[in-house]
Order: sequence, then structure tokens, then C-alpha cells
Amino acid sequence: MLIAVLFAGMLSDAIGHRKVILSGISLWVIGLVIFNTTSSASLALAIWLLTGIGFGTTDSGLNSLIASTSKNKGSDLNQLHFWFGVGALCGPLLAGLMITYFNWRLLFTVTIGIMVLYLIYMYSQNYPKVARSRVSPWKSLSSIALQPEMLLLGVIMFCYTGTGTAYIGWINTHLTRTHHLSNFYASLVLTLYSAGLAVGRLFVVFISRRLTYAKILLGGAFLSCFSASLAVFSHNPIIIGIGFALTGVFFATLLPTSLALGTKLFPEYTGTVTGLLIFFGALGRTFLPGLVGVIADNSGTAIGLQVLLVAIALMTLSAFRLTKLQLEDDEEM
Repeated sequence: MLIAVLFAGMLSDAIGHRKVILSGISLWVIGLVIFNTTSSASLALAIWLLTGIGFGTTDSGLNSLIASTSKNKGSDLNQLHFWFGVGALCGPLLAGLMITYFNWRLLFTVTIGIMVLYLIYMYSQNYPKVARSRVSPWKSLSSIALQPEMLLLGVIMFCYTGTGTAYIGWINTHLTRTHHLSNFYASLVLTLYSAGLAVGRLFVVFISRRLTYAKILLGGAFLSCFSASLAVFSHNPIIIGIGFALTGVFFATLLPTSLALGTKLFPEYTGTVTGLLIFFGALGRTFLPGLVGVIADNSGTAIGLQVLLVAIALMTLSAFRLTKLQLEDDEEM
């Protein structure tokens, strides 16, 4: 997936969104079909590489498509990612019920059916034409990646995606082992976090027309410092739940608004920018949850989650610097 999101973004600029998105969904479906029908454990494990490539390609392509066609990137990208929050909230519940009363293969069969219908729907859509007059995205990648604003957005994506993934993976373990809370309450807190992501993105849909993208990023990162600290340092179950729920709300806008700002800065290379930023996010998703696991093995999950506050602080400093750069650019104009 790491390589897929980066190259899919550049391919979107080079050959168009249609081919990239349809190829990504097709690979995703093929991977799910093989996984669902094979009896070989080694093949099932290996096929997730294909599924990951398909997912990463689709993810990068869809975000790039919205960014390239939208008149209000912040509002539309937050609206797109609102549905991720809805999926994170409802998906595990529906999957759990289906596995409990039926079996996991039926779950995958239903998922494959939905993806095939989605592939048909996306095939019928109209897509923007590829701009032929610009410099090749392959040649522009390094110059775009080394821009100060892009580096700062990359840090925000790395820290947010890594921290958010770590929370999703470790909240249950942390609450049941460290605070000795019930599995039900731990699952409820995780649900509140996911609900916060959906609610926060829906809120930003309406305020993105009134505030600059940099200020929205700064507000979300800064407020999450307090809510996350509340969640990981408190010993009161209610305060912990409120802390994680608010962290979901404040985290909500960081990914879609980072994409909105990056593609606004480089409107001719929305695919390359999207792929690059999601690549930074994928690096964070790979590294930070593992770091929490290593720390948890040696010092406990509480310390592991507290270390993530360093990433949130770094994200806040990056957003602050980004805001200053945007103000300086506005003054020069």
C-alpha cells in the first residue's frame, strides 16, 4: 500500500483518474475474491498484498478526483472522509453480527458484492481530462515534496495517521489491562472515538468556508493536545471516554484538510500531492502503532499511548509553522 498510494497519485496526473480508480477497485475485488475462496493459508496471506495495492490505489485516486474537481476542497474532502467515520462506527458492529450469526466468508461475499456494484457505478461516471501542457508529475515529484508547506503537511499526516491508527488498535487493550474496565466499556470508548471522527468532519464541512485551511489544522491539532492528555493521563472512566471522544472530534479534520491545502497549493498536480501526503500517512500508520507495541511490552500501554503525545505536539508545531507561512504568503500577495 505504501508504494501504491504514491504511484497511484502520480498516475492520476499522468493518465487520468478513471484508469487509476477502476484499476484500484478491480484489484481490490480480485484480492477479496481470492482470499474468500482459497483454502491455502499462505496464498490467503500473500493475496493481501494485492488487496492492499488495490485499496491504496483506490484511496489515492478518489481523494485526488475530489480535490481536482471540487470548488471547495476543504468542505468536499471532509464530506468524503465523513463516510470513513461512519464506516468505522458501523462496520465493526455489522461485521461482528454477521460473523456471530453466519460466518466470515458470507461477510466477505457481501463486501465483494458491494464493491462490484461500486465498480459498475464508478465506470459509468464522467472524469476530468488529463492536462497535457504541464510538466510530467514524475519530474515534479521532488520539487513538490521539498516545498516547506508540503514537508509540514507530511509531518501532520504522519503524526495524525500513526496516532489515530494506534488509538484504534490499542484503546481496548489499554482500558481492559491498565484500567481493568470491561470489554463492553472499552468498545464503547472506541465507538465514541470513531463517532467523534464522523461528527468532527461534518462540522468542518460547514466552517471550511469561513476559516483558512491552515487555521483549521492548527485548531484541530492544538485542541487534541488537551483532549488526548485527558484521555491517557486520567484514571476516571468517564473522563477517559470524554477525552477519546473529543480527540476523535479534533483529529477529524486533519487528514482531509491537509489534502485540501496541499492540492490547493499545487492545483495542477492534485494526484501527485494526494499520493505523497497519503504516503506520509501510511508511513505513520506503519511506524507509530508498532512503536506503541514495543513500549507496551516493556513499560505498559499507558506509557505507549502517552508517548504519542509527542507526535501530537509535533503535529501542532507543524500546523503553527504552516499558519505562519500562509500568513507570510498572503502578505506578499
